[in-house]
Amino acid sequence: MKNLLFSLVAILGITIGANAQDTSFGVTAGLFNADATVKFEGEKQDVDGSTGFYIGVVGDFSITEKFGIRPELLYANIDESSAIFIPVMAKIFVADGLHFQAGPQFGFSLEDLPEDASAFDLGLGAGLGYDFPFGLFLEGRYTFQVNNSYSGDLDITAKGKYLTFGVGYKF
Repeated sequence: MKNLLFSLVAILGITIGANAQDTSFGVTAGLFNADATVKFEGEKQDVDGSTGFYIGVVGDFSITEKFGIRPELLYANIDESSAIFIPVMAKIFVADGLHFQAGPQFGFSLEDLPEDASAFDLGLGAGLGYDFPFGLFLEGRYTFQVNNSYSGDLDITAKGKYLTFGVGYKF
């Protein structure tokens, strides 16, 4: 599964890069807040979140003047737990520098997990960002997990929710 996912991301990156009018790369870092919703036998419970940080690299591929793709490779750490996230956000510009973001996010836990827990997280994210003309960018994003983190036999659904606020610089 992971090899297939990485292959698809690589093919997507090559295809986007071949069609992109303007390409830049950069670094990003920011605040990472995660919480979860657990549903057991019909009863839903929200689990209080924790806040940490993320750091990573970004690619910015402008397809047209109003549309682009921003794949990212992020390392996130919260309460001594860590994960790798790969968001692939479409950017739709609504004004000079101001854009909406939307797209999938793939997450991979770097922790030892119980046998009935999944290390893979598939999420959908949306947010707002601003790209300054001198390379600096600001963004905020909300992502919710669509797959179930619990893979055991009980009637349990566990899904994460992530809120990020970050700053970055494109070279």
